[in-house]
Amino acid sequence: MSRLFIFFFLLPSMQTHSQGLLANGGFEDINVCTEYNVECAPEAWMSSLSGFNNFFRDPGRAHSGSNCLGIEAAHFQKPYNRSYLRSRLLCGLRKDNLYQISFFIKSAFPIMDSVGILFMDQDPLYGKIFMRGKEPSFYLKGAVSTSEFGDSAWRKVSVEYRATGSEIFIVVGYFAKSDYKGKRLDERENRYYIFLDDISMTPLDPNEHLCAGWEQAKEEIYGENERHELLDRKIKYYRNKPPPPPQLERNSYTVIDTLILPDILFETGKAALQTGSFAVLDSICRQVQGKQIDSLVIKGHTDNTGTAAINEALSSNRAKSVADYMAPRISMKPVPVFIYGLADSVPVASNSTPQGRQKNRRVEILLYIRE
Repeated sequence: MSRLFIFFFLLPSMQTHSQGLLANGGFEDINVCTEYNVECAPEAWMSSLSGFNNFFRDPGRAHSGSNCLGIEAAHFQKPYNRSYLRSRLLCGLRKDNLYQISFFIKSAFPIMDSVGILFMDQDPLYGKIFMRGKEPSFYLKGAVSTSEFGDSAWRKVSVEYRATGSEIFIVVGYFAKSDYKGKRLDERENRYYIFLDDISMTPLDPNEHLCAGWEQAKEEIYGENERHELLDRKIKYYRNKPPPPPQLERNSYTVIDTLILPDILFETGKAALQTGSFAVLDSICRQVQGKQIDSLVIKGHTDNTGTAAINEALSSNRAKSVADYMAPRISMKPVPVFIYGLADSVPVASNSTPQGRQKNRRVEILLYIRE
């Protein structure tokens, strides 16, 4: 049996799912630094070294687009000479929720398993925060396939991370306990690089959404234009008294409120609502006024006593009657409304008794509300 589905109207400003929790993960938006007024680094991402040293504008080197970033894992002549990449999250994470972190990584040296990601509640650029001896939130280890010396193919990394709820900054770096002292590709190049591209972080729970202020947060992050001498001065200025970390707005979460309307609230065999149903529906509408409603879903059901065509039409029309009554009352703004006429395809009781058939004749109301 076919099931009837109607979609009423779509909220124009509904958030797309293309934007994750990290800004400019492909490094294609370029920052014009304050010092030289030139394009010298990607927006939203800073290196612990000068912006020029870790930013590579080379389509042949990048995984996609034109740019990628490098992490200096070691130096042939200088002990513990490492760099790390740092960015700020657009929104606060929800404690104990899972997040998918994905990116591409490559290196000509067999050291990628010691790359790690560290989440911090303080800016790693400021204060007396030293990366040496820091333990990352997790190492890549088995998440990235091993490579041989000289193998510089891009590798996909995808890991799950359980949030503590205190995360503000993300740091990507080489966290091995000891320096890498392997051979070099070129005797003229003393640095051992690891390259990173196309990094993203998204909630695994489909009911979790970016915070409402993510665009404003992105503008603030893009407004950090110091990348060289001015950044060094800023770091020294805040060395003993770092600025307070930004307060991140938490990601929102969709809660589903469900109500079952029995068939006694409809005229017998018809889709019209009985006047007694208005008080029930008005009560629901009052409870959700002022809340951010993602969508309203109405599902109509029947028993199996009628023909397929009659049951499908009746279930759909009853759902539409409820939607027509509720939609203009739950929000001043347009809300996406989904109507399903499911006929007798989803019974909750046996249709062999009058009591069971009455339970099956119902309309389900599901309100998706963001907290």
